[in-house]
Amino acid sequence: MGSNGGREGKWRAEEVIAGNSRALEALRELIIYPFLYSNESRKLGLKWPKGLLLFGPPGTGKTSLVQAVVRESDAHLTMINPYSVHRAHAGESEKYLRKAFSQAYSHASSGKPSVIFIDEIDAICPRRDTRREQQSRIVGQLLTLMDGINTSARNLSRIVVVASTNRVDGIDPALRRPGRFDSEIEVTVPTVDERLKILELHTKNLHLDGNVDLQAIAASCNGYVGADLEALCREAARFAHRRMLSCAGDGDSLVLRMEDWERARVEVGPSMTRGVTKEVSKVSWDDIGGLKDLKKKLQQAVEWPIKHADAFARLGISPVRGVLLHGPPGCSKTTLAKAAANAAQASFFSLSGAELYSKYVGEGESLLRRTFQKARLAAPSVIFFDEADAIAPKRTGHAGNSSGNITVGERLLSTLLTEMDGLELATGIIVLAATNRPHAIDAALMRPGRFDLVQVAMFSLP
Repeated sequence: MGSNGGREGKWRAEEVIAGNSRALEALRELIIYPFLYSNESRKLGLKWPKGLLLFGPPGTGKTSLVQAVVRESDAHLTMINPYSVHRAHAGESEKYLRKAFSQAYSHASSGKPSVIFIDEIDAICPRRDTRREQQSRIVGQLLTLMDGINTSARNLSRIVVVASTNRVDGIDPALRRPGRFDSEIEVTVPTVDERLKILELHTKNLHLDGNVDLQAIAASCNGYVGADLEALCREAARFAHRRMLSCAGDGDSLVLRMEDWERARVEVGPSMTRGVTKEVSKVSWDDIGGLKDLKKKLQQAVEWPIKHADAFARLGISPVRGVLLHGPPGCSKTTLAKAAANAAQASFFSLSGAELYSKYVGEGESLLRRTFQKARLAAPSVIFFDEADAIAPKRTGHAGNSSGNITVGERLLSTLLTEMDGLELATGIIVLAATNRPHAIDAALMRPGRFDLVQVAMFSLP
């Protein structure tokens, strides 16, 4: 790559991080390239971006990426975070920002790149409708300082500002205008291939037993971010150490076995799914007797699109978005849904009417939106709605109740319809629902693109 200028043996960021190649190259382009290719930039009249916004879920490695590229480029790093900025007395926060930028200019004058990294910028510069007077002054000061970088032609190619956030929509829009944070890169939840690279990175100094299959471990860790995978490796090593002590072994016998990883997965779950009801399904098709035809249809609707996603895309086959199971109580509807998720190695999110009906206005809709958001991040995922008739009841002829107010059920239904329609943009997410009363479910859910497949779950009588 051009970032090392052909210098062999130079320390590179890949030695401490894995995955996120797009964000890594964007940081190199912002921090290293303007310094290495300053003459070429002047001849071409090329103006490099002076600001980059990294956004994505917690634990995806935004801070680690910045620190690694700073180390690779031998740049100076000035860290700014909410805890250092927010001060008790008026004017101190603005003074702190001015001092931080002044230090960056001072180091840039020595001829090396200088990076100002603002962590959790949404807490420092929130949107206008949510911030206090002190935060408005901080935003104004930061905007002035970033605009001031343009006036220093001597240091323009050596000073860059990088910010990170978990809530990109919570930032003041003025910061996202051209000339400030010109580039925005999403640091996403790692794919299965990226998870494998992260596991290989964190296990390179560990002794692995011959039966340890890192590829299988990576495939089973849907929704795990880099921090989760690092914690998983630590936990597996801890279980191996415990086992060694119980067998009175020495340090040379500390070998991680597959059982250590399986136990570690029970302790360390994906941080993406915290705050919603996620289950680790252990039910298999063999645990369900009978229902051969129904199990086959669920395999085709749930398991095949996830396991053979490339083939579906190549053949232009649109997978089923939703499956409704109906039948009398006790006929294995919930068990079938869990078995389908387990067979597809998908994250399993379960919601019931009791969880969604809250005494607080809007709480149920918020939980519904949050569940779909987490499912997208942890894809491939199965979202299962138990008692679907309570979550999406059939609407009456008039809107709301006798007082004209919209009922909780109607608000939940509206949110559910919106989220299911949004699944057209997502891959690897399937909605399953179960009910004893299919006639009580609103007809809007039965339209194409929502519950495409309706199946009766019922055992034949002998």
